[in-house]
Amino acid sequence: MSGRRPPFDGNDYRKRVLAAIQKRGGAEGADPFEVYDLPVDEVGRWSDADVAAQVDEVWGFWQRQRDHPKYGTLVGILVALHEQNSAEVLDPRRRGHLVEQVRQQRAARDSARFQPLDEAIARLVQRHGGIPRDKLEGLVEVGALGGLSRAEVELRLRRHRVVDTAPAPPPPPPVASSPVSDHRRQQVRDLLDEFGRLQEQPPPPTLLALLGLGPDADDAEVAHRAEAWRVRCRELPPLRIRAVADELMVHVAELLEAGPIVRDAYLDAVVHDVRARLLPRVRAAVLVEDRLVADDHEHLYEEALDLGLDPGRARAALAAMAAELGVAIEPMRGSGVPAPAPAPARPPDRVWEEMLRAARAALRRGALLEARRLVAQARATGDPASATPVRAVSDEVDEAIREAELRWRAVSAALGARRFAEAIDHLEHLARVASDLPSPAGLDTAEAELARARGEVREADARVADARAAADPVGALMTVLERWPQHPAAVAALAAMPLHPPSAVRAVRDGSGAVVVSWQPSPTSGATYKVSRVEPKGTTRVVGRTAAPQIEDGGAPAGSDVPVYVVVAVQPGRVSDEVRSDQAVVPAPAPPAPAQPAPAPPPPAPPPAAAPPPPPPPAAPPTSAPAPPAPPPPAAVPGATDVTAVRAPDGSVHVRWNGPADAEFKVSRRAPDGRWQVVGRTRGHELEDGGAAPGEVPLYSVSASSAAGFAADAFSAPV
Repeated sequence: MSGRRPPFDGNDYRKRVLAAIQKRGGAEGADPFEVYDLPVDEVGRWSDADVAAQVDEVWGFWQRQRDHPKYGTLVGILVALHEQNSAEVLDPRRRGHLVEQVRQQRAARDSARFQPLDEAIARLVQRHGGIPRDKLEGLVEVGALGGLSRAEVELRLRRHRVVDTAPAPPPPPPVASSPVSDHRRQQVRDLLDEFGRLQEQPPPPTLLALLGLGPDADDAEVAHRAEAWRVRCRELPPLRIRAVADELMVHVAELLEAGPIVRDAYLDAVVHDVRARLLPRVRAAVLVEDRLVADDHEHLYEEALDLGLDPGRARAALAAMAAELGVAIEPMRGSGVPAPAPAPARPPDRVWEEMLRAARAALRRGALLEARRLVAQARATGDPASATPVRAVSDEVDEAIREAELRWRAVSAALGARRFAEAIDHLEHLARVASDLPSPAGLDTAEAELARARGEVREADARVADARAAADPVGALMTVLERWPQHPAAVAALAAMPLHPPSAVRAVRDGSGAVVVSWQPSPTSGATYKVSRVEPKGTTRVVGRTAAPQIEDGGAPAGSDVPVYVVVAVQPGRVSDEVRSDQAVVPAPAPPAPAQPAPAPPPPAPPPAAAPPPPPPPAAPPTSAPAPPAPPPPAAVPGATDVTAVRAPDGSVHVRWNGPADAEFKVSRRAPDGRWQVVGRTRGHELEDGGAAPGEVPLYSVSASSAAGFAADAFSAPV
C-alpha cells in the first residue's frame, strides 16, 4: 500500500475486517488499527487528515450496518468503543506509541494461533517420519481450533513430507441432497447465537429449544408454541432483538411448521453443529485415554442431548466421531455389550496424563473448579508433550465455566421475575455440570434453588388445575399468571380458551382536539386493550394499553378528519382479532333489562289544597347587623397518589398510580419543550403510553375528577 489513503470499500471492509474479528470471538481482541482498517506498517506515511478521514468512513459504515443480520451485534459493540478506540489513533503521538505495541500483540496472537497445529505436526513427524495422508483433514480441524483457515493450514503443511501409512479408503457414496442446506443451517445457527448474546444468556441450541420444545415435539405442539412466540415478538421493542426474533420465526415456519419430514431434515442438519461443538472434546478425551471410555461417552452423550439431539442421533453422532478418530467406544459396565479388544500396550502414564485423567473425571461429575485446578497442575509439569492435551482439556473446562456463569445470570433474572419453570431448565444443568461453582450473591446453591423452583412449579400447576374447574376459568388463570408470570401450564390452558375481541370501536374528536376512542369490552374477563392509530402511510402506532373501555389520544394529528384506530384484547401469550373504528358497528348484545312491575293505577286525586298563607312581612333590618358566618371550607377531593412511570421492554411507558375507585383520571406527558400533552383518560389505575419518545422516561401528571370535583395533579418522580 502506498502512503496515500485508498478509497474506502465498505463491502471489502465487511468481508475482510468484520468477518475476521467476529471469527475470533468479538471486538475484545481487536486493536484500534484493525477496527479502523489502518495499515500498521504504512500508517506512518499517512497524514493526520487521512487517518481522520478513514476513521470517519469506518464510523459512517458502522452506522449503516447496525441492523446487519450477521454483524449487527458486533457493530453495536464497536460503536460503543468508538470514543476510546478513535482517541488512540487520532492523536499522532499516541498513534506512534501504539504501532509497536500492536505489532507485538499481533505476533503473539499469530504464534498462539499456529501453536496447536505446529505441536500436532511435530508429534506426527516424530512418530511417522512425515505427515500421514489420512491425518491431513484432522490437522485442518486442529488448525480451526486456533482460528486458522484451510488455506493457512495447507500453507503450513507444505513444509513437511506427506507419507502413506494405509490404503486410502474408498470414497463415500453420494449423499442425497437435504431440504436444509448448509447455508440455511448456518444462518439459523448465527441467529440463535446472536439471540443468546442479546439476551445475555446461553444461546438456544436449536429452533425447537427456542420454542421450549424437545426434538420429539409433534405438529400441534410446534404450531401452538410458534404462535405464542409470534405474539411475544409483536410486543418486543423495534430494536435489533426484534429483527433477530422475527427472522428466527421465519425459519420456524419453514423448517418446523412445514411438517415432520422437513423437521427431521433440520434435526439431521443440527448434527453438523453438534459435531463441530463436540469433536474437539472427543479428540481431547481420546488423546488421554486412546479410546472413548464409558464415562466420557455418557458425559458427551448428555452434552449432545443438551445441544438439541434426540437419543438416536446423539449416539450415532458420537459413534461417527469415534470412528473418524479411529478409536473404540468402551461400553457401559453392566450393559451386556462385549468390551472391545484391549488397546496396544502403551508406556507407563506420565504425571500430567494422570492429572488430566483426574481433571476429565472432575469435569464429568460437575466439579469445574477442581478440574481447572488439576489442569493447572498438569500444565505446571512443563512436559512439552503435554501442551496439546492440556490445552484441549483446559479449553473444555473454561467453556463449561463460561456457560455456567451465563446460566447463573439467566437463573437470577428468571427467579427475580418468578418465572420458575424457566429457571428449572438452567438449574438442572448447573446442578449436573457445575456443582462446585459458587452461586451469585443473594442466591443459594443450585440444588437448593432447584428444590425451591420445583416447589413453586408444583403449586402453580395445582392452581392451574383448580382454575380449569372454576366458574370463571379465564379469570382464575389470570390470577395464576399474576403470581407466576409466563407459567407454561397456565399459558397453555389460557390459549385453549377463546379470547373474544372488543366490539363497536368509535373514535370522536372532543373540544380540545384530542380523539376519544371507546369500545364495548370483550366478553372474556381479565383482558386489557391495546389501542393503535393507523398512520397515513398505513402503518400503526401504539397509542396505549388500558383495562378501561376508553382511551384518549392526545397525540392525534390536528384536523377535521378523525384517524382510524385498531383495538385488540390482550392476555398473556395471546391477542384477539383486531377491531377497527372504520368497521361497521355491530351493536353488542345488551344485557337483559331487569323486570319492572306493571304500572300502578294512578292514585286518587288529592283534595284541593288550601291556599298558602301569605308570606310574613320582612323584618326591619337591625341598626347594626352582625357579620355573616364564613362559608364552610370546600371538601377535599381525593386525587391520585404514588404515580410511577416505568419504561417497558417494548419501548412504551407504563404509568401507574393509586386513587379513589369512583374517579376518572387524566394522564398527561410533558414534552421536551415543556408543553403538556394529554395521553389518555381512564377509570383504571394504570395506562400504557405507546407514543412516548425513546430515551429518558418523561414526566407524567395524573389528575382525578369525580362528582365531588377536581383534585390537584399528582406527578411521577422525575427521571
